[in-house]
Amino acid sequence: MLKLNVKKYLIIFSVILLLIFLHYAKLLNPLESFLNQSLKPIFGGFYYLSGNINKTYLERAAEQDLAAELKQAEEKINSLTAENIKLRFLEEENSTLRKHLNFLNKDNPRYLMANIISRGELTGGNSEENQSVVIDKGSKDGLFPGLAVVSSRAYGTSSEGVIIGKIAGIKEHIAEVYLTTNKNSKIAASIFGENKTSGIVSGELGLTIKMNFIPQTENIKTGDIVATSGLEQNIPRGLIIGRVSEVNKENNEVWQTATIEPSVDLDILSIVSILLP
Repeated sequence: MLKLNVKKYLIIFSVILLLIFLHYAKLLNPLESFLNQSLKPIFGGFYYLSGNINKTYLERAAEQDLAAELKQAEEKINSLTAENIKLRFLEEENSTLRKHLNFLNKDNPRYLMANIISRGELTGGNSEENQSVVIDKGSKDGLFPGLAVVSSRAYGTSSEGVIIGKIAGIKEHIAEVYLTTNKNSKIAASIFGENKTSGIVSGELGLTIKMNFIPQTENIKTGDIVATSGLEQNIPRGLIIGRVSEVNKENNEVWQTATIEPSVDLDILSIVSILLP
């Protein structure tokens, strides 16, 4: 068996040597030329196929890399967006606090800051009709009904207090605030135009504020500032309520009415201050 294998290897080796000799002697040129021409299309097809396979692989790899990069970019954008939103909230909150402190430290030595924790009455009434909010301070903090609740609004480099309502209901740790647009809210006010006109303002339809029973002889114009008159206990004079947006004057009537637009958006309040006596 071993002899047969040796003989077989010798034959194969001899054939290889013979082919090498014939190749270098150029005796196989006609056969090699024939085989080259015959097999050239087949090798070309294999080369084209391998090129397409390589191209497809590279394209798929590039698509996968691009998808991974896009996913990373999207995650980065989401992270930056969330961080930006947090910073904007902090900036708005800090701006609100600065406005409060600028006004309160200047004119009101005693005040208490509070957060709005819900909207609607303590009794669960309809907040759309009653325009009320609940704050996280109550009788334990020294609050009682009738106290002014203010926000602040910037004018250039200064701030003016804006009354947004007053304490109505009270419990130990929470209190209900009737907003100025609340129909149950009554605040002594003055219109500062050509003549100072005093009266009572109250909410109308939860959207605006109305001043009724103004004598026809009073000259009131749109844009006139309306502020607290100081004729009401625990409500200091000069807190901004809003501006006159419309004057209703009937020739046959004794009285005229003024519609007042609040100076702040009452729907976006989050921090307020209560003025203490």
